[in-house]
Amino acid sequence: MTDQELLLVYSDPGDVPLEKFNDWYDNEHVPLRMQFPEFRNGFRFTSADDERPQWMAAYDVEAGFLDTDRYGRLRANRSPREQGVVERLATLDRRTYELIRESGGLHGLPRYQVIVGMTSRDEAGLLDWYAEEHIPLLLQIPGWRRVRQFRLREGSGEALLAIHDIDDPALFDTAEWKAATSTSRRAAVLSAVTQRSRRVFRFHNSGR
Repeated sequence: MTDQELLLVYSDPGDVPLEKFNDWYDNEHVPLRMQFPEFRNGFRFTSADDERPQWMAAYDVEAGFLDTDRYGRLRANRSPREQGVVERLATLDRRTYELIRESGGLHGLPRYQVIVGMTSRDEAGLLDWYAEEHIPLLLQIPGWRRVRQFRLREGSGEALLAIHDIDDPALFDTAEWKAATSTSRRAAVLSAVTQRSRRVFRFHNSGR
């Protein structure tokens, strides 16, 4: 257990005009959260894989703060503008996670994030493979900056989440990536996976 949690929110504007949606998100919604020092950062991303939901927001938050009355009051007392936007959104999918492991490092703003969720019959084996083989191989690829692993605490989705910070999706075409994702151990580990999702997002804006 670490002192950090992740708040991950997927959204689609629905019939809210995109300019209005982004203005609300960038200039009201995120800044209200950044007023709390417990919100260590806040980043918004847009889809780089043409999948839905189109938008994703990620916040690193001090562990336990999302359960406090201070944060609860913020969520309960929406402005009329925010309430009007939220009611029209096609998707608002909120999930919280606890951090398991962080490897590598990200200096400056993120560029692209690969979000991989998995549920496995052998969770311990999946985590061991990440730590002992998969992450070390990925971090040898130039431009593969950081890998963080999380466990779902609240919301929908797979039990485990890996967030990869990379410079460019073109890394998926390299020989190094193909080698890292073609090992016999990987195949054995994935045979126990019962749910899996994968998304790629491009950086849009920072709250701080």
